[in-house]
Amino acid sequence: MKETATDRIITHLKREYYGSLILLTGLFILVLLRSIPFPENIFEVSITLERYAILITLIAIPAALKLFSDRLKKAPRPMQPEEAAKKYKKLSRLRLYTISTVTLMNIVLFAFSRNTNFLWSTVVLLVVFLFCQPSYIELKSLSELSETGESEMEETQEEPKDGEVVGK
Repeated sequence: MKETATDRIITHLKREYYGSLILLTGLFILVLLRSIPFPENIFEVSITLERYAILITLIAIPAALKLFSDRLKKAPRPMQPEEAAKKYKKLSRLRLYTISTVTLMNIVLFAFSRNTNFLWSTVVLLVVFLFCQPSYIELKSLSELSETGESEMEETQEEPKDGEVVGK
């Protein structure tokens, strides 16, 4: 069976996804078990830094997921397969690397401070990774016209008759 360009892109994105997930999970476990020696008292994490780190985490999670979803929904349909693949690849990587960066920030802050807020933030971010897996269906939907596409809606709308009220 011949592999299509779409299959290659999804396979490549899944490699990046699983690579990031395995790398960050492995690093987190090594830091958690203290297998990697980090100088814990090299700097003290202030309350201000802790609050900003938590705020960044709380903003980054929904922002990355929502940005991906909104841009995918607002993309013009149907697209050429090459153009759809390029757009999906860009959006998928943006979502993945945003979540990865914030996860890495929390792992490093946990390693230096041993603050449980960073521990639980990292756990939550690793769970968020489950919602970031690249999907063949999402990519395929970019190159097809959606069921409620604008062009279909425009064709089915009728013009009002004289004296008829439009809308409610």
